[in-house]
Amino acid sequence: MGLILLSYGKVGGIYPPQAPKTRGMDEFHETVISLPADMAEHRSRAVRRRGNRQESSMKSPPDGAGRSIAALPGLAVHCSILQASSSRFRQFQIDEPAVILVRQGWKRVITDHDEVVAGPGEAVFVPQGLECVIVNGVGETGAYHAEALSLAPALVVAYADPAARPTTGAVHIAPDDGFLDALARARQTMVEGTATPESVHRHVLGELVIRLQARGIGLLPDMREHLIWRIRALVRTDIAGDWPAAGVAGALAMSEQTLRRKLALLGTSLTEIIADVRMTTALALLQASELPINRVALDVGYGSASKFAARFRARFGLSPRDIRSAADDGERSGAEVERPRAAAE
Repeated sequence: MGLILLSYGKVGGIYPPQAPKTRGMDEFHETVISLPADMAEHRSRAVRRRGNRQESSMKSPPDGAGRSIAALPGLAVHCSILQASSSRFRQFQIDEPAVILVRQGWKRVITDHDEVVAGPGEAVFVPQGLECVIVNGVGETGAYHAEALSLAPALVVAYADPAARPTTGAVHIAPDDGFLDALARARQTMVEGTATPESVHRHVLGELVIRLQARGIGLLPDMREHLIWRIRALVRTDIAGDWPAAGVAGALAMSEQTLRRKLALLGTSLTEIIADVRMTTALALLQASELPINRVALDVGYGSASKFAARFRARFGLSPRDIRSAADDGERSGAEVERPRAAAE
């Protein structure tokens, strides 16, 4: 996915593909509301214009392909990702354990020690805390399409075996019918949202945790929680908010001086962590929603769309528009993206 994963709010909800009636990340998981007629028509025209631009640069996407985000607080987030250009995302931090099922194109997850490739019909599990390079490659339709399901810590704790050894790297999954059926049920329960009792959601999503464990995957992270994870989780509760060092330090029960010293020892800073959370969240919104780019910028804390685009390009090597528009001269990312042989077979 560009993966990434979005913060949990207080009420379940969904961003349907090209929906003209959405709120932003400030009320990300609340019920969709109707817009005034003139605003709705303006948004509808904008969606049609975006669709026409996309059709001119991308072949018809596979059946059922579209961008959407659904979330159940404390349980899971489901994203349907549609990307028009092959792209490489460096130094990508996985905030929560997730399963990505590739529908069209291919995905490569690269770490210092391993590389995992998944083609259409195959899946990848990525554990919490993994730092990796993510490469998404377009398929014959000119699109990369995948479904990503991230699992909330509370759900994992409820169903995972604490005795299982934590999985620390990406894992390739060749799904059988049972696993695919479990993913389909998980997707359906996410779409149903608050119309279905939480106990049912928990049971359906918990099955996926159990099936992953049956494949030897340990979902619980190392109990020695990393300081950077804690900060990223804190920032995800209010991505567009102000996060002064004193406030973050207080939330983590340490002094500001101690926070800065510990982050310096880890080779990073609070500013860098906040910027990265905002950029990876923006990437997810660009891949899995039809929100206009300027709205995405606002929702991740940037009042200026141009400053947001510059920061996004500096982080990922491509512009926000490149995520939704096909490349004109090869893959985007500032580096050549080589199609993996395994994905072509």
